[in-house]
Amino acid sequence: MNIHFKLTTALIHAIRADLARPHEVAAERVGFISCRVAGTNEGIAVLAEAYQPIADEDYLDDPCVGAMMGPAAIRKALQFAYGERVAMFHVHLHKHRGSPWFSGLDLRENAKFVPDFWNVRPEFPHGAIVLSSDSVAGLCWFSRAMKPIRIGNFTMVGTPMQFVRGDL
Repeated sequence: MNIHFKLTTALIHAIRADLARPHEVAAERVGFISCRVAGTNEGIAVLAEAYQPIADEDYLDDPCVGAMMGPAAIRKALQFAYGERVAMFHVHLHKHRGSPWFSGLDLRENAKFVPDFWNVRPEFPHGAIVLSSDSVAGLCWFSRAMKPIRIGNFTMVGTPMQFVRGDL
C-alpha cells in the first residue's frame, strides 16, 4: 500500500522549531501530529493538520532515553484523537542533515504506544515520524495485527515545495 504524507512547510518549520527547544530534564522533545486521512487510487493520503507538543511537565526524568513521555502525555494525545476524530503520528527530531531513521529504541517504544490509539480511533491509521534538519521518514500502522508500513512519500506544500521519497 502506498502512503503519502502531506504537510505544509509552515507546519514542519513550526514542529522543528518546537522540537529543537531545550528541556529541563529531557535531552530532546517529542510531540504528535494530528492528521486527516483520505483514500486514493494508489493507497492513502495522510494530511497533517496540527502539531500537539508535549507539555514540559509531561516528560519524565529518564537519563536512559532522549525523551520519556509520562502517562499524562499519552492520555492527552488519546483524548485529542478521540475528541477531534483524527489520526495521530508521534514525531521527534534527530539533529543531523540527510535521511533520518528510527533507532532500535524508537522502534520498540513506538510499537508499544502507537497501538493505544486504536482504543479511541480504530478507524484510522496511526504512526510515527522522525525528522532530520532537512528530511523526514515515517512508519504507519493500520491495525494491531499488522506490522508498520514505511511511508512512501512526503510532500511539504509551500515555499519551497519539497518532496521526499520514504523508500530511499
